Amino acid sequence: MDQQKLDRAIGRRLKTLRTQAGMTLNELAGRSGVSRAMIGRVERAQSSATAALLNKLCAALDVTLSDVVALAEKPPERLMRLADQPHWRDPDSGYRRRHASPPDAASGLEIIVVDLPAGARVSYSPWGRNAFTQQLLMLEGAVCVHIDAKTVRLRDGDCLDFDVMRAVTFENETRQDARYVIITRRGTSYGKM
Repeated sequence: MDQQKLDRAIGRRLKTLRTQAGMTLNELAGRSGVSRAMIGRVERAQSSATAALLNKLCAALDVTLSDVVALAEKPPERLMRLADQPHWRDPDSGYRRRHASPPDAASGLEIIVVDLPAGARVSYSPWGRNAFTQQLLMLEGAVCVHIDAKTVRLRDGDCLDFDVMRAVTFENETRQDARYVIITRRGTSYGKM
């Protein structure tokens, strides 16, 4: 799917989720901290949403980024072929994510494959409501995961278990692209790391 088509699909999906939640643009703006004008531009595909902006909107709508990017509007599937897996690229950082899991997987798990370019940094605000847990498994390269004031450096094969109740930043301080897998399970929060 090309970027313009993906932007339109993301915009339609966000608008659908907002209206299903019974929220006006003003209410979503108030909950998310994103301006009404910017939300409108994203919904109309007049602007490509960044990872940080989508994170704020998803948190306010109580959905995951995968719910928006995967555009899960079809019945649950057990198989998701590589060619059918939605890809998304953050226009600011170059961060790329591929939603590998079938939409609405019966297991409740979501598997995301992430490519974080050399020198890139992607930050997420604390989730708040309906937070979820996740694990990060490093495949190639290295990343630093900043969870509030704590920093964890991960290399090939390392696995980190964490939740999204606190601010999280993924940073590639190296000159080599990094690849990792995020495995998410929603609805389970737990104590501080």
